[in-house]
Amino acid sequence: MPFNEFPFLRYILFFLLGVALYPYAGIFDHSHWFVGCVVLFIAYSFFLFRDMRGKGSYFMSVLPLLAYGILALAGISFSLLKDVKKDTQHLLFQGEFEGYLAEVREMDEPKARSVANRVRLIAVRKDTSFIPAKGEILVYHSGENTLSPGEVYWIPGKPDLIAGPENPHEFDYAQFMARKQIYHRHFIREGLIRVGERTSWDLASEVVLLRHELEETIERFVSNPQSKQIANALLLGQKGSLEYEVSEAYATAGAMHVLAVSGLHVGIIYGFFLLFWKPQKLPPHKRIPYLLVVIGIIWSYALITGMSPSVLRAATMFTLMGLAQMRSRNPSIFNPLALSAMVLVLYDPFIVFSVGFQLSYLALLGILLFQPVIVSWWTPKSKIVDYIWQITSVGIAAQLATFPLSVHYFHVFPTYFMLANVVAIPGAFVIMACGIPFLILSFVEPVASILGTVLSHLISWVNAVIFSVQYLPFSKMENLSFRWTEMLLTWGFIICIYLLIQSRMKKVAYIGMAFAILLVGMRWGDFYIRQNATELVIYNVGKGKAVDYFFKGQLYSLTDGVSETDVSYKISPNRIQHGIINGKPLAWREVDEDLYVFLPDKGAVRILDQSVAME
Repeated sequence: MPFNEFPFLRYILFFLLGVALYPYAGIFDHSHWFVGCVVLFIAYSFFLFRDMRGKGSYFMSVLPLLAYGILALAGISFSLLKDVKKDTQHLLFQGEFEGYLAEVREMDEPKARSVANRVRLIAVRKDTSFIPAKGEILVYHSGENTLSPGEVYWIPGKPDLIAGPENPHEFDYAQFMARKQIYHRHFIREGLIRVGERTSWDLASEVVLLRHELEETIERFVSNPQSKQIANALLLGQKGSLEYEVSEAYATAGAMHVLAVSGLHVGIIYGFFLLFWKPQKLPPHKRIPYLLVVIGIIWSYALITGMSPSVLRAATMFTLMGLAQMRSRNPSIFNPLALSAMVLVLYDPFIVFSVGFQLSYLALLGILLFQPVIVSWWTPKSKIVDYIWQITSVGIAAQLATFPLSVHYFHVFPTYFMLANVVAIPGAFVIMACGIPFLILSFVEPVASILGTVLSHLISWVNAVIFSVQYLPFSKMENLSFRWTEMLLTWGFIICIYLLIQSRMKKVAYIGMAFAILLVGMRWGDFYIRQNATELVIYNVGKGKAVDYFFKGQLYSLTDGVSETDVSYKISPNRIQHGIINGKPLAWREVDEDLYVFLPDKGAVRILDQSVAME
């Protein structure tokens, strides 16, 4: 693949680099980034002018460096323009106030102890006047009032900043929401008053209401409870109703991407129309309107399913592919892929930090680069075996590209992903082929009843296979960890293997060996440090007690009155980073509400609210 044939790949890489560096760009004044961008552009124009007049030869040296520098600084500057923390009307800068007016953005989502929703701030009340303000807030209320999109409420009190993690390596929910430009949440006990509705038409709210109607259609016509959950997730992108057993089964089987509405689903829709009607064979005057209709269907589906980063990527990419097909019958996919990323990042630069965005593009790049190589290793004579091998090679290619990132974020690797995908991907195609007509024709009750019954049985059959995979021995590898450096080294090693297969160059083999040696060396270094490290960790787990003592490669632990959920989210992440999950119990006792813990090398220590007093 000649890199210079795909200019947008170069553009997006350096622009993304700038966006990724933005969180660390606060060491300079904000105006400096704009000035730097302008200075580089002037320098670029100067050298380009000299090149055009034949007075220089900067095309292969200075000009590319200046261009990439401009793109990186543009990424930082553009992120600055989109950052709500720079808007003085944002809730972050409103100080004290009595309450606020806000517009509801979503349907209510039941939680364990409350009902959650998301509202958009309109104004805050200070003394006797309302002051216009901006920002989005996560609200949790009792459920006595049912909040619907478009409604405007008076909400007394002031929201709180979303709290950061309280334990080492715990998931940082505050940072996760900040990258969505949401910084506040509000637990509302009483006083919620509906004051009206939004007066202007809003597409997002109308889509949420339509999605709710479609969820009610699934609830009415799909009989099997687990099939309802899968239908909501797969067809509408709503995973909130998934039971733990269902999501765990799909995650263990390596088929969670089927439930997370993504590029796979958009690709199924796009492929369905291309497979059966073959627009590349149509004359231009028929091809253009047909592809416009397909693009309209794709974006309608993207809107209904919630516009997740992976869906946005696929919808944008297939739109660009469709536009390219209007002029060319077989356009390249790499430039549309890079251009789609550029469009999304220009719309929302902070989407770069979304796990869905990262996994979506990595998976597709892996498929485009590695799948042709993998599938060429074997050419089955049977069409059925060849079809299975094609699907398997796609799964292997996607996993090669994404598993370092998946391990970094989720600490799990599904062992039987190839087996599950042989059923899950065709199953998703068949379910969507039945499910989308079911949703479109849901107003025709006899047709909806028949299609709903068929859909329920189809999902049940796929579920039966997926659930059986988790009962296989060693169905998943858990408690894995990759740091950023290890993740980059692993990718470097995989790319070197790919280039070695393509080019057979010894130099590439040596570089790959260097990556492998560095990776193994880092692992051995971690092991040596753990064997000689001593660390006492006191966890914040509410009313329970949780203490870990890491001593010479061993874990000694105390967990009393701690729920499995708190162990999973508050304690296990730190243990995974230390490479030890199960340990020996620590002896302990309580004396007059003081907690004494007996360590293997230090005797008794007294625990005082996240601190230690030696006895």
